[in-house]
Amino acid sequence: MTDEYFIKRAISLARKGKGNVSPNPLVGAVLVKDGLIIGEGYHKSYGSNHAEVTALKAARADPQGATLYCNLEPCIHWGKTPPCTDAVISSGIKRVVLGIQDPNPIVNGKGIQVLQEAGIKVVTNVLGEKCRELNEFYIKYITVGQPFVTVKMAQSIDGKITKLIDTRYQLSGIEAQQYVHRLRAEYDAVLIGRRTAEIDNPLLTPRLVKGRVPVRVVLDTHLSLNPDLALFNTIHQGKIIVAIASASAERIKQFQNKGIEILSAGTPDYQRVDIKKLLIQLGKLCISSVFVEGGAEVFTSFLRERLVDKILLIITPYMMGSGVNILSSFSKTGEPIELVRMTMKRLGKDYLLNGIPHYQ
Repeated sequence: MTDEYFIKRAISLARKGKGNVSPNPLVGAVLVKDGLIIGEGYHKSYGSNHAEVTALKAARADPQGATLYCNLEPCIHWGKTPPCTDAVISSGIKRVVLGIQDPNPIVNGKGIQVLQEAGIKVVTNVLGEKCRELNEFYIKYITVGQPFVTVKMAQSIDGKITKLIDTRYQLSGIEAQQYVHRLRAEYDAVLIGRRTAEIDNPLLTPRLVKGRVPVRVVLDTHLSLNPDLALFNTIHQGKIIVAIASASAERIKQFQNKGIEILSAGTPDYQRVDIKKLLIQLGKLCISSVFVEGGAEVFTSFLRERLVDKILLIITPYMMGSGVNILSSFSKTGEPIELVRMTMKRLGKDYLLNGIPHYQ
């Protein structure tokens, strides 16, 4: 079997940690000796053993002389757990095959160097693109200090999101809804605007699937939302943040008394929430990924500021005729935003288009 085969297995294992390891990366490890897998593991949760250590502990044979396959370079520093390079070296492993280097500045090639200095042969960049895609949240967060931003939009074939202004209309089918709920469980935070909170009154929990409740973020420029919305009465299920530009101390206290965190991230004129400033603040809270669910004004703002890393567009088989457009004008330059690396798949009666925005 090839190196690519075992790295694919490491990637498959790593995915099992989705939604549980942030802000750490997704990592899987496979131990191979004489062509057979003798141990494997993955990073299950933040603070637990890393994949390499888990694989070594699960080994069914002596790892002396074995090959370790890992989608990401082993760490060399103390964090919640000891350095993985120490465990690899002491085990007697003689060859390490990696998907990519760890872009974390305190690692970034140093783990490879330590292994090589210990006499271990290291092979890198095996299925590198797939490994980078697997850890796109982590890579953005660890290199920029801000969360990876995905915008999810659902529209009719003719580009409408609802029939009438200020009314809720469920476009997508149950399969698409379940898919969205799985994503909620995988992202650190889900974000909506004030109007979506008012009109839809959503809980923003992954109730259609099993998974953790993300941090729920609402943009509310002057903190005008009703504090008795259903969302604000589910603080026991997970953290809620309201991002504001300005509000009275009394109003802020009213929300804080319910356990809701208020983040001040206003523009200099306090007329709107500065979403770039907000993303910096969320990064400081160790939020490495944000799933933006609405509404149209929020989508437009993120695109206008060139802050979107991925777009998920759910297209439903309806022609609305009249209705509310999914986007208003968002281009600063007059140039369209091209989506690259596009894929499309079926979700029940709906279609999901997945693409990366390429900004001019």
